[in-house]
Amino acid sequence: MSKTFIPNPKQLKLTNIAWQDPLVDNLLAFGPSRSGKSAILTALTVARAFAFPGTKHAIFRLTLRSCHSHLLHGTFPEIMGMLYPGYLERSDVRVAKNDNVVEFHNGSKIYFEGLDPTRIDKVLGAQYATAWINECNEIDDYEIVQQLASRMADTAQMVGSDGSPVMGPDGLPVMCRPLMLFDCNPDVKTDWEYQTFVEKQHPTSGKPFSPEEARTWRRVFLPAHENANNIAAGYLDKLAARYDGSPNMASRFLEGRWRDDNPNALFRKDMFKYRVAPDNGFVRIVVAVDPAGTSGNRSDQTGIVVVGLGWDGNAYVLQDASTSANPEEWSKKVANLYDFWEADLVVAEKNYGGEMVEHTIRTHRRNMPIKLVTATRGKLVRAQPVQQLYLAGKVFHTEGFKELEAQMCSYKEDTKKSPDRMDALVWGLTELMKLSGGNSGGLTVKQARGFGRA
Repeated sequence: MSKTFIPNPKQLKLTNIAWQDPLVDNLLAFGPSRSGKSAILTALTVARAFAFPGTKHAIFRLTLRSCHSHLLHGTFPEIMGMLYPGYLERSDVRVAKNDNVVEFHNGSKIYFEGLDPTRIDKVLGAQYATAWINECNEIDDYEIVQQLASRMADTAQMVGSDGSPVMGPDGLPVMCRPLMLFDCNPDVKTDWEYQTFVEKQHPTSGKPFSPEEARTWRRVFLPAHENANNIAAGYLDKLAARYDGSPNMASRFLEGRWRDDNPNALFRKDMFKYRVAPDNGFVRIVVAVDPAGTSGNRSDQTGIVVVGLGWDGNAYVLQDASTSANPEEWSKKVANLYDFWEADLVVAEKNYGGEMVEHTIRTHRRNMPIKLVTATRGKLVRAQPVQQLYLAGKVFHTEGFKELEAQMCSYKEDTKKSPDRMDALVWGLTELMKLSGGNSGGLTVKQARGFGRA
């Protein structure tokens, strides 16, 4: 039986604002995980492309890679399949994934783009009728939002389902009003989207919006329980178990509310720098594993993070593949990641299970190089050298790893829940950059006989 998409009341409230509020320029959907934010904003963007022929629309994310994987290859075709079955297969519709664009039968286009430095100039070279920034709090530079706002100038006359012009109550044609859309799992109150949509003030100056400008910023809270028909049975219970003991993570992903910054956190959001993975490959790639002590809904996750050392001497976080799976499943995932990334080493903490950890991984790849490490010092002590790498600007994230980054920013010494993702990252970067001794991979790197040497 095929799935259908039926908007819930809060999703309908959001779309009603988009279509009926003549003053709104910026519209935010916020809430916890799986509350249907991306689904309704995809549907809204598509509906605007249909309603205004020949217009340009864009769906953005922090990086082009994440926009492709999560939206162009994920949410977009899924929602199109539910709302307009077979439409993307029509001969008068062009899906050019290599060009990051879908061209509709009426001449409208939806572009899928990243807002990383390598793409931003291309993005700002066009004009749009709709611009949606997915996971908008991954964008820490409000200037990017302002630059995009300056490109909201595309317009066209609205047409009905029969192709005839739609006339307004005044007898004049209904024209497209450019609209910026945003969504997020709320994080901290210092984020620009809290400052603009909630505090109604400029994030950089702190100056309050004028009453007229404040009216152009609207937000709608989407609760997960109203999206229950689109969530797998038991998912919310599993999510609650995952974040039990982690109040900061729970406030963001379970409750969907902003919180105050953690002044005692080892990592801060402004430490995270983003850069596309280098084209010339890596000196060395490590898959790092922090195995969970038990499996099941209420267990810690197994942290699995892939990191690479570039020829520029910087470390790159390539993937967060952390999972709640059992040992058979997570060890298979580790082996697959080792192959996919053509990694040089798997480093795994052996505090849980001792040599059994190595045996479990080797059942999937007998000759895979594995280094077992033991946690003899506290987590914060082990993480401090990694913190220094971030402070020195030596670590780049190749996309927004929101759960990993949230865990890093919320962890403090008295946190009850194990920071599984952060632990795996610390093990990986410690090994990659030789932070526990030996030559540092993060200083001077030379290329010789095809291999990296520090």
